[in-house]
Amino acid sequence: MYLDSAATSLNPEPVVQAMLEYLLDLSANVERGAYRLASEAEERWDLARAYTAKLLLNCEPYEFIFARNTTEALCAIAYGLEHPLLDRFPDGFREAEPLIRWKRGDNIVVSSLEHHSNLLPWMRLARHVGAELRVIDFDTRSGVIPPENLEKAVDERTRVVALQHCSNVTGVVHPVKEFVRIAKEANSDCIVVIDGSQGPGHMPVDVRQIGCDAYAFSGHKGPMGPQGSGGVFVRAELLERMDPIEIGGGTIADVTVRDYKLRDDVLSKRWEAGTPSIACLIGLGRAAQYVAEDIGLQRVEQHEQKLVEQLIEGLREIPNIEIYGETEDLRIKAGVVSFNIRGMHSRDAALALDSMFQPPICVRGGHHCAIPAMRRLGVWETYGGTVRASLHYYNTEEDVEYFLKAIRQLAQL
Repeated sequence: MYLDSAATSLNPEPVVQAMLEYLLDLSANVERGAYRLASEAEERWDLARAYTAKLLLNCEPYEFIFARNTTEALCAIAYGLEHPLLDRFPDGFREAEPLIRWKRGDNIVVSSLEHHSNLLPWMRLARHVGAELRVIDFDTRSGVIPPENLEKAVDERTRVVALQHCSNVTGVVHPVKEFVRIAKEANSDCIVVIDGSQGPGHMPVDVRQIGCDAYAFSGHKGPMGPQGSGGVFVRAELLERMDPIEIGGGTIADVTVRDYKLRDDVLSKRWEAGTPSIACLIGLGRAAQYVAEDIGLQRVEQHEQKLVEQLIEGLREIPNIEIYGETEDLRIKAGVVSFNIRGMHSRDAALALDSMFQPPICVRGGHHCAIPAMRRLGVWETYGGTVRASLHYYNTEEDVEYFLKAIRQLAQL
């Protein structure tokens, strides 16, 4: 009984088949050889980028960088905002005009609800450039990051705002379009980065409508792609002025023993040094098609909301259960529900669900890589975090009822 899709989702057969076809029938490198196998591999790889960019984010392929996961993507963006582009220009090999001229008194805004991967890179960047890291709090009852908290934190010296789209702790879908508006009104040059780990694949996402400067996600979560796949949208105007965190094969147009010229035919590819994980990225492209076209993202979203409503209503009826992110409007809840059984450590509850029931139930117990959020919820010292059940399209009402029955038994212990 798999209820841990916020950590990693199950792979549909068509996704596995697409990867196998590449591995068994092609298995050639991309952007290296001129022979037919290599050309076909490259064509599938490029199509995977186009499908992923358009179907999951509504952006152009040249604005979409392949990455292993959200963590790699966010670290790359933070690096690029610290380091101006080093490249060969008509007047010589030099650094481009910095995207941000960091000064003492500048600030970066994050929230206490962020996954560590959307906190640590900005914490490190703030330390490197001498900026203030401002942390806004979320509401512990609803699990929402109130827009008014962001409004109080941003000003004309805010250089970066990095916030999540959907919480991996509370399951709340935040008003990211409003976050962008607030940040840009305070400083039109502010860079707004969205951690979309729990968004694409669970719901329609349109980075044009959101208005953000960057949006990162992992392929192995919502899209139901393989581990080691994901990516990030970055506005082309920013990509042109940010230095890639890695350079080497595949990123250049020309090299001498003294300088180099980065490629500009497809901007995003200058950020993808070396041989990529081709099979995984082809799998991601097929996953994008599967979830967006074969099923339909609105169908996925509606199905998950129905299951979440059933799950939360069932938990409310069980004594000794504490629910976190209990928003009144379940329409802003994705398929993530966090709770604890009073008197039972979250990890013990997860282990009991796996060992005491047949079929075993797979949930996550712990801090979910969000220890500051656990501390604010007051569950870090007592429970070690929360028990988290996370759903996807393949889960059913019967799954939820079976899970609730198991929780009733544990709550009586």
